[in-house]
Amino acid sequence: MDGTSPRTLPERLARADLVIWLRPPRHVSLCGVVTRWFRYAGRTRAEMAERCPERLTLEFLRYVWYFERDSAPKIIERLTANAGEIPLLVLKSHGDSRALLANLDGRH
Repeated sequence: MDGTSPRTLPERLARADLVIWLRPPRHVSLCGVVTRWFRYAGRTRAEMAERCPERLTLEFLRYVWYFERDSAPKIIERLTANAGEIPLLVLKSHGDSRALLANLDGRH
């Protein structure tokens, strides 16, 4: 599943077999958001819906900045309620992600 909106999480969890939560530090997330905006500003990325150009708003920057304070606790609460039913893997760095992919690919 993709996305971290606590509001739609129950619906997505109901259809999930596994949750992989990419949870990098704030500075990594902000750097990624800004870098992506510089690279694709005003254009639609291949993985985005048609006519959905890359934008950078103060509201989104605030969301990323306060994610751990405002959104993460709600997500943790919902994931905890499903503990035991849906496996959870939390990746906190690009290194964690690379290690998972290498392991899945058999190159560990």
